[in-house]
Amino acid sequence: MNKVEVGQVLTIASGFDRFITVDRVTTEAWFLALGGVDYADAQAATVAHFTGPLAKETFSVRHILNAVAVSSRTSQAAIEADVRSAKARGLIEASWPARTPLPADAADALYTLREGERRAAAERFEFDQIEGVPVDVGEVGMRA
Repeated sequence: MNKVEVGQVLTIASGFDRFITVDRVTTEAWFLALGGVDYADAQAATVAHFTGPLAKETFSVRHILNAVAVSSRTSQAAIEADVRSAKARGLIEASWPARTPLPADAADALYTLREGERRAAAERFEFDQIEGVPVDVGEVGMRA
């Protein structure tokens, strides 16, 4: 993101929280932390914060960084989970280091497999569902 986009994210946040100020100093400080984050991801994380369960917490840079890490699977825990899952599915060699992110082709294949498993589980569950109980596939298809 550039400084203008950081200012736009702060402006969106200030629309939800009257205590957030959009000024040169705040924009510069947030830019130092968020310079490498994609604008669309930061915008989505900002709106999700104020419309989600964390809405009562004071909004800060860490909320955007945490949301982006989760969505892009770049946190250490997510990387390790992806490596374990990819090894179990034979997408990478068993000798692949646990803390090294997956190559792009393996990450795409893993996402496709997980998404297919989630959809299949939702379809199977739909047949067994009692009326009035919503389908919640949660983390079905995500092997730890």
